[in-house]
Amino acid sequence: MDKGCDMATVLNKAGTTLRQLRWKLTLSYSAVTVGALLVVVLILGILVFSRVLIPLDILNSVLTPEAWIQIASEGISPPWLHVLSQKPVDTDLLSKILHEGTLRITDFDLIRIGDLQIQARTTAQGDILVIAPDGVLIGASNFELVPQDKIGQPLDLTLLPGLEEPIETALKGEFDADKLFVSLEPNERFYFAVPYFDKDGQDVLAVGIFIFESVPTENDIPENTLLLLSQSTLLFILAAGLVGTYFGFLTAKGMVSRLQHASDVADAWSQGDFSEFIDDPVSDEIGQLSQRLNRMAEQLKDLLKRRQEMAVSEERNRLARDLHDSAKQQALAASFQLGTAITLFDREPDTAKNHLIEADHLVNSVRVELTDLIHELRPPTMNGQDFAVTLNDYAIEWAHQSGIEVNVDMQGSNGLSLEAKQTLFRILQEALANVARHSAAQSVDVSLSYGADVVLLTITDDGGGFDTSAQHDGMGLNSMWERAESLKGEFTVESEPGEGTRITVTLPMS
Repeated sequence: MDKGCDMATVLNKAGTTLRQLRWKLTLSYSAVTVGALLVVVLILGILVFSRVLIPLDILNSVLTPEAWIQIASEGISPPWLHVLSQKPVDTDLLSKILHEGTLRITDFDLIRIGDLQIQARTTAQGDILVIAPDGVLIGASNFELVPQDKIGQPLDLTLLPGLEEPIETALKGEFDADKLFVSLEPNERFYFAVPYFDKDGQDVLAVGIFIFESVPTENDIPENTLLLLSQSTLLFILAAGLVGTYFGFLTAKGMVSRLQHASDVADAWSQGDFSEFIDDPVSDEIGQLSQRLNRMAEQLKDLLKRRQEMAVSEERNRLARDLHDSAKQQALAASFQLGTAITLFDREPDTAKNHLIEADHLVNSVRVELTDLIHELRPPTMNGQDFAVTLNDYAIEWAHQSGIEVNVDMQGSNGLSLEAKQTLFRILQEALANVARHSAAQSVDVSLSYGADVVLLTITDDGGGFDTSAQHDGMGLNSMWERAESLKGEFTVESEPGEGTRITVTLPMS
C-alpha cells in the first residue's frame, strides 16, 4: 500500500545516498592524503634548506677565505685530481669531468642503512678553470667563459680582475688566503686559486681557479623551498591522489557494502519478510546500529503478529455481531413463524399459510445476509478484469438480491493499484449493505470517476437518512473511514433524517 510505496522510495533514495557516500568518503581520503603529504613536503623543505643543506656560517655569510680554500681543496678537487697525475694530461677528459661536476660546498648524510645512503648536498653557481704549472689552460667547466679552442694555450690573465697574483701564489705552492682570494662583490661574487700537489706533496701538479657567481644564503630559503614545492607538488598530488583514492575506495567500499546489506535487509522487512536479519559482527557504530535495527525488526515482527491477531479477532467479533443482529434474529423469527404455522395448520389452514409465507420471506432474508457476508469474506478477484466491470457486476447482483434499484456511472480510466481497488470495493460493499439494512431506500446511485491525481467514489441513496452527529453502535462507518484513511484518502458522509445519505470516498492515484 502507500506505506510500502513510501518505504520503497526511501530505500531507493538510501541506495543513491550510499553511492554518494562512497565517493564522498573516497574523495575525503584523497584530500587528507594529499594535504598531509603537502604539509610534510613543506616541513621537510624548510628543515632541509635551513638546517641541513645550508650551514649556519654560510647562512650568515661569515665564511672566511681560508674556509673557502679548504672546502675547494678537500671537497671539490678529488674527483678529477687523478687526471692531473697522468702525463700528458687528458684535457678533454678533464674538461668533461669539470663540466659534469658541481661546486659542492657541503655534504650531509640524511639516511644511511647498510648499503643504502641518502645524502643532501649544498652547491653554488660558478665555474672552474685548471692551469698547468707552465700557465697553460688545461681544463674548463664552462666553454662560454673560456672557448674550447683556448684549451692548451696560456690563460688570458685579463679574464678576471687581479688574476695574476693568485695564480703566481698558487704556483709557488703557498696557501696565503689574502693573495689567493679575490672578492668581486662582498659575499656574492668572488674567486680564489688553489694549488694541487703530487702524491709526495712536493711539486704542484696544477692550479684550480674557482669562480663563484652565487652562494646560497638565508635569503634563498623561501625561493628554494617554493621551487621544491612547485616542482614536486604536481607529482605529489598525482601520486598521493592515486594512493589516497585507491585506499579510500577500498575503505569506503567495505563501509558502504555493510550499509548496503543493512539497506537490502530493511527492504525485505518493508515487504513483510522478517526471515532475514542484518549479520554484522563488527562492533563499531555501524555494527551497533545494525544490532538496534535487528531488535527493532524483532519488535516490529511481534507487533505485526499481535496486530494481525487483533484484526482476526476484530473481524470475528464483527461477523458474530452481524450474524447475531441480522441472520440469527431473522432465522429465529422464521422459526417462530414455522412453529405457529404447524400449530394452526389443522385448525386454521389459511392463517398457517400466511405464517409459512412470512417464514419464507425471513429465510430469504437470511440467505441474502449470508450472501453479503460471504462476499465480504471472499471478494471477487481484481486482477485480469476491468475494475468498472467488477463494481458494476457486484452492484447488479446486490440490486437483484435486495430488490433496490441501482444506477451505476463509471467514468475515466482504470489505473489504480490492487490495494486501492480492494479498498473501494470493500467500502462499496459496506455502504450497500447499510442501505439494504437501514435506509429503506428505493434506489441507489453509484458513481466512479478519475481525475489527474485522485479517484472519486460516491454512493447516494434516497432512503430515510440519519443524524450524522448522533452516536451509532455499528462499525460500518468507522470501518469505511479507516479503509480510506489507510491509503491517505478522504471519507465523508452527508445525511439528514428523511433526506437520504451520500457517501464520498477520495483516494490518491499514486
